[in-house]
Amino acid sequence: MSNTERSKRTFYRGNFVIFSAILAVFAFYLAGCVNVEQKTTLKQDGSGSMKVHYWTKMSNVKSSSDLGGFSFEEAKAKQNYTSSNTEVSGVKVEEKLDDSTKHVTVDLTFKNINDITSAKGFEKVKASWKEGKEGMDFNYTLLKDTSNAGNMGSSDIKLNYEFDMPAEVLKTNGRKDGQKIIYEKTLADLKNDIEMTATVKNEGKKCGLFGMEFPLMAFAGLAISFFAIRRKK
Repeated sequence: MSNTERSKRTFYRGNFVIFSAILAVFAFYLAGCVNVEQKTTLKQDGSGSMKVHYWTKMSNVKSSSDLGGFSFEEAKAKQNYTSSNTEVSGVKVEEKLDDSTKHVTVDLTFKNINDITSAKGFEKVKASWKEGKEGMDFNYTLLKDTSNAGNMGSSDIKLNYEFDMPAEVLKTNGRKDGQKIIYEKTLADLKNDIEMTATVKNEGKKCGLFGMEFPLMAFAGLAISFFAIRRKK
């Protein structure tokens, strides 16, 4: 092999390595380019419904329907959000030509928000709804993703979450709008866990004649009537 041919091979091999590295970096950057908008309605018993809407540039999903754990194909999207705890009632996939984006909207119901991570689509989430000292304590945490949070343009990727609570919101670290709590974050915020918390009035405990006192008074009344009848006999 001549020196010229050897130099050419070295040149092409070097360029191939550089090109492969560029592709790897580009793919890594794309992994976090998914905007998310999630709206949740929570009931007192922990069950509820959810609308998950996510989107990205159409060019990002040309070669693959999966991007950063999100699927842009109807059957796969439904599969990602279906579990023993969640039931998907509808999936809509659409392309918007005005801004060249592809959107997926998933409508689902869940039996218990504490078990939301049983669906693959929520594997990067921690959720909790339990009785606390002042009321019902709510926590919905997006686990940190420092690799994607540090990507160029991550501050432009939206992560918007809205929770419609079953009762009065006593305190929260989000923006309160009546019984709704709203969070407007970006992918850049995932350099740390994003914790969304609230304390909600516990309406599971009823007072007065419609709570524990009513059956106790009814029982007492029956007992008095029973002994009164026996005394007459």
